[in-house]
Amino acid sequence: MNVLTGLILAALFLLGVFTLANWSVLSASSTLSFIVFDVEGPLGVILLGSMLVLVGLFMIYALGLRTNMLMESRRHNQELQAQRKLAETAEASRFSELRTQIDQEFSRLRASLTEMDGKLNQHEQSVKQSLVESANGLAALVGEMDDKIDRALARNSTDTKGS
Repeated sequence: MNVLTGLILAALFLLGVFTLANWSVLSASSTLSFIVFDVEGPLGVILLGSMLVLVGLFMIYALGLRTNMLMESRRHNQELQAQRKLAETAEASRFSELRTQIDQEFSRLRASLTEMDGKLNQHEQSVKQSLVESANGLAALVGEMDDKIDRALARNSTDTKGS
């Protein structure tokens, strides 16, 4: 219960107490003029009744405003929920697209790595083959040089024995 409601209830209570304390004066009969005709009746009771009718109309108006506000709030809340759901769906869609794109990129990278590994193995075999050929060629040259040296030494030793 807020402060305004408390003040309204206190004012209505004080009005009730005032009415009960002065009921004899409020119910005293007097002549009332309605411009076209005159009526004999209690002025206080008529004014009190008209004030209660106005208070009732005001309460109906306030309840109507409150009801409209609650309905508008509910409508806004439903729209907000719909927008939130739409945003979550869009975000999930973006995440799934990102996941798909990442998977495709990793697949391309794996294929590229496999290709590079194959090329690297091919180059390694090529380098090994070149190294083996170079070693064989060098061994042949060393063997040829060794034969030449042996022949030269053999010639020299034959020449030196014959001299």
